[in-house]
Order: sequence, then C-alpha cells, then structure tokens
Amino acid sequence: MKKKVVLSLPIIVLIISSVLYIFSSDNNNEIVNSKKEVVNNSFLTLMLEQSDGTYQESTSNTWPGEGYIFNSELSSCQNGGELDYDSENNKVILYSNKSDGCYVYFDLYTKPQINSINLGEVTNNSITITVSATNGTNQISNYYYIINDGVPISTTSNTYTFSGLNSGQTYQIRVYVVDTNGVQSNVYPLSVQTDDTVLLADYIKDLYTSQGSNGLYYHNSSLANGAGDNSYRYAGASDDVNNYICFGSTSSTCPSDNLYRIIGVFGNQVKLILADYPTTSQTGTGGAYSWIYDSGGYPGNQDLTTVGVYCWNPSGTNTWSNSTLTTTNLNSTFLNSLGATYRNQISDATWYVNGYSTSSATAATWHDNESTGTTWTGKIGLMYVSDYGFAASSSYWTTNMSSYSSAVNSNWMYMGLVEWAISRDSSSASSAFRVGNNGIVGIFDVCHYGGYSLNATVRPVFYLTSSVTYAGGTGTSSDPIRIN
Repeated sequence: MKKKVVLSLPIIVLIISSVLYIFSSDNNNEIVNSKKEVVNNSFLTLMLEQSDGTYQESTSNTWPGEGYIFNSELSSCQNGGELDYDSENNKVILYSNKSDGCYVYFDLYTKPQINSINLGEVTNNSITITVSATNGTNQISNYYYIINDGVPISTTSNTYTFSGLNSGQTYQIRVYVVDTNGVQSNVYPLSVQTDDTVLLADYIKDLYTSQGSNGLYYHNSSLANGAGDNSYRYAGASDDVNNYICFGSTSSTCPSDNLYRIIGVFGNQVKLILADYPTTSQTGTGGAYSWIYDSGGYPGNQDLTTVGVYCWNPSGTNTWSNSTLTTTNLNSTFLNSLGATYRNQISDATWYVNGYSTSSATAATWHDNESTGTTWTGKIGLMYVSDYGFAASSSYWTTNMSSYSSAVNSNWMYMGLVEWAISRDSSSASSAFRVGNNGIVGIFDVCHYGGYSLNATVRPVFYLTSSVTYAGGTGTSSDPIRIN
C-alpha cells in the first residue's frame, strides 16, 4: 500500500445516535458497536487517493464506488476502533465501544468486472453458465460460483456446471471474480430454473443405486460376467422386475397391445421389447407369415389363435436386411400400426446381425460376438441372444445359453413360446437362433415350408430416441411407465 500523504481539509463529522446500526443521511456508512453499548460522538474522515499519489479529504457523504479500493493498512482509528470493509455492499464498518475518530482511506484502483453471464445448457438436473469478465488493474486469477446459500466454488475457468440439481426448481446463482491482488469484482446474480422434464434414460439410470437394485445392473468393466458396455439392464424373475412401459397409447389403462418391457438403457437410448406376443393384426399375415400359433402353454395373456408364426427369412438365407420379416412384418405392418407420433419416437438404430456359431456360450461371449461384424440400420428388430441371456438373474450369467432351461423362472424375458432372435448362425448361410419353449437357445433353419411348427413367433424390439421424456408410472404391469 502507498505511504500516507494527507492534504489538510475540514473533516466530515458524523454524529451517531444511540442505536446499534447507524447510517449517515443518504449513504451507507455503518457503525457497529460490538459490545452493544451506546456509541456517541464518533468521527469518520474519508480520504481519497489522487492521480499524483497523494490523498485528499473527500466532501462526499457516500462511500466511493467504482475506481477505488479500500486501503486497510492506512485506515485506522485514534481510540482503538477497528475498521472493516464490506465489499459486496460497499460499506465501511466501524467496531468500537466509545467515541472515536477514524481516517478511512481509499486508493485508486480498477477492479475486475463481470460484464455478463451467458446461460448454457440447462437440463432437469444441471445448469451450465459462462462468465464474460474483464481485467482491471490486475489480471483475473479465480472465478467464484455460488448457488443458493452454498459455499463459493473456486476455479480458474470461466465456465461452470452446477450438477445434481432438482428438476423444475429455481436456483439463485451469484458469481464474482478475484484478481491477482485479491481484489473482488462486482457480484453478478442470476436466477435460473432447471428443466421440469426428465429424460426417460436418466430416470431409469437414477433407479440404479447398486448392482441389482430395482432389478437393474450396470454393465461396467467391474461387473462380473457382464456385457462390459456400460449399459443398464434389467435382470431377474418376471414378478421381481418393474420394467413395464406403455408405448403407443395414452389410455388410463394401457392396452395389452401397447404394453412393453424395458430391456435397458444403452448410451442415452432406452430399448424396449413387446411384453407379450403380437397379434397378426399388429405384424400381419403377409411377408414372412406362415401360420397361427394355436397350441402350447405360456404365461402371457394373448389368445394364441391370434399369434402368428413367421420364418426368419422366407428366402432360405440368413441375411437379415432382405428378409420380408424385416421389411414387411416388422418395419412396415407393425411400425405403421403405431401412428406417426410414436413412430417418430423410435430411433433408426444400428443393429449387429453377425451372430455367433454356437449356443454353447455364455451371455457375455454372445455379447462380444454380437457387437461386431455385419450391421443393419432400421427401426424395428428382434432381441439379441445376449439380451435374453442377461435378462436372467446374474447367477445364470456363467451358464451356457444351450442350458438355459434352468433359468426360465429367473428370466423376465422368457415367455414360453418358440421365439426368434435377430442373431444368425455365423457358420451357416441358412440358419439363425431362437429361444425354445423350454428356454434353451438353439440353431434352426431360417424357414420350414410345410413344417409350420418349426417356425417361430416374434416380439418386436426397438430403441427410443434419446429425447423421450418420463411422464410417470412405477413400472408395474398395472402402473407402467408413461412417456411424454
């Protein structure tokens, strides 16, 4: 700080009345008695630095604002009083319990200045802001971010994201910067409300608290025998997994044709499978259709005389892209039955249709082989063999899929009928994989003409777009999840 040089001028006398907090007329001079005794006849003299480095007594009755900084080294009182400067409110505070005379010094100084704050991405649980600030006499060293009454968060970055917030809540944010001399800028306030919508993918991820909680497993690299793809997948017995969702209807009671189950979250997309087998009114009697599935027992509710049996590919080859099951039954008849609004909520996804060579492999081995090779892009597909494998309780993930009959009571995806998977036989050009009515995964010809019982039914599978939001529901069959 600079050496004191005082120009003799008449002093300003502030006579303080007998109250604890005193303000001189039309200013913010504040006198505080720390011992709560009556303070009388106190005197404050305001000294301002001039351009030549000297100090001159001011005749102003307000504290100086921009262009000055409080000099704590020179400011002092004659009778032991203590002075403090409240920079946020621009006021000098005197702590004294007796009459005193004080000199209050301010130096010429250009503080750093926050010019504006740009609001970046605002989600249901985060707010991102970017600060535009300019240097003063010294350069900016740190940015301080405060939300509500929280502790200031210090960083050298002019961009900050507040995370872990509540949806639809208004937050009071304050920001200031400090320069290399420790001088603080103005405090810039703003009020921001988080998005009151919740992405469906985020809602499901938030249900996960530990492996197996709420029927969810996070398949990171630490999960034993898992997929290792950072997906969130439901697993366990059907009655223990609340992953029902209503899609394609807003009726208060979800129609059975619109009831789906959530396989899991992959990236930011939620993957669904029809909860029960589709009727021929949904998947049609053209394309790869061969017969009615009119016999057999299963735990669903459909009238089996309305459930169709289909070839995987009527051409006899296991090329998924040119199968009429793909082009006609799933991506035309079924897709068009949903209506334009819901069709637009289904993503054009990349599906791996390379498959594997044997069912004598675990779900993890299947996943590794279903994540490479031949791809197809489209909206409606079928379950992967690995989807079916990981839907079983985790204790079965070391069991080969060819022995999955033991897992049927612990696998929510098992429905009791013979059902095709999208996975083909990579060692043959004419066969693909399906789940038998006993729960075992096996290889079969893609189409049996004249042997209708050897074909299988299908359950459409698709990915929702990442923008789909959660509207309500707990995930039970009677209270399925609803989306906006």
